[in-house]
Amino acid sequence: MRRVLRAFSYVGLSLVAVVLAAYGVLYAISAVKLRRSYAVAPYSVRVPHDSVSISEGGRLAKIRGCTTCHGTMAEGQILFQRWLVGRLAAPNLTKAVRKYSDAELEGIIRHGVRPDGKSVIEMPSGMFAPLSDQDLGAIISYLRSLPVREGDTGGVQFGALGHVLFALGQVRPVATEAKRAAGLTDIYPAPSDSNWAGAYLARTVCTECHGLDLRGGPRGKPPDLKIAGAYPLDAFTHLMRTGKAPGEREVGLMSQVARRRFSNLTDAEIALLHRYLVARARQ
Repeated sequence: MRRVLRAFSYVGLSLVAVVLAAYGVLYAISAVKLRRSYAVAPYSVRVPHDSVSISEGGRLAKIRGCTTCHGTMAEGQILFQRWLVGRLAAPNLTKAVRKYSDAELEGIIRHGVRPDGKSVIEMPSGMFAPLSDQDLGAIISYLRSLPVREGDTGGVQFGALGHVLFALGQVRPVATEAKRAAGLTDIYPAPSDSNWAGAYLARTVCTECHGLDLRGGPRGKPPDLKIAGAYPLDAFTHLMRTGKAPGEREVGLMSQVARRRFSNLTDAEIALLHRYLVARARQ
């Protein structure tokens, strides 16, 4: 009996040693990824300061989700906090915009790269990468107009499981996604195409959930946006304004996002987006 117990204890200790060794390797991989530096050429967008631009920047900030993740007044908030996994907080933008220059904000927003060269974690820079200078300038103008508010200063803290997920690629450096997004011009219409404006909206509004190529996620969740091609314009507009699909159905996260963000799109923008998605569905 003692021999059996001794054998089991050896097996148990061996398994513990293997697990600890595997974790050590994954932790080291995670640490290397977190320390990696990315080069971004400094680029300053023109940031207007007139009231019309600031107001438009506020509308664009809502559509792109700035005030969803960072709080309604950009004061910052905790997005995720779980033991072993870690803590993720969207930083207080009313303080961040006073810390960084326009060029540094452009690098963070479009490229997912901080001034120190390190990648941002869990921000949709892949969706922001194609933002026009005009739209990005207006958003920065709006954020700079906000009074300083107390709130979460942000930051990411990885727990043991968080490091494992990062090492295995389940959580990716934002900088790599932004670089990939910037290079996807071949799958979208050229600026001379009549559907370019709709494609621009799709790239800078829809890709956060539906993927950089709009083909959806694993096992069709979220779905390929070809599904939108089946919507008549009036039904599509109703969905974007109210979050209600035909039959007044709630459609999960899309319903929430539509009410918070997409309801701020103009009728013309919704029509352009719809026309592009219909054309894409017919390809």
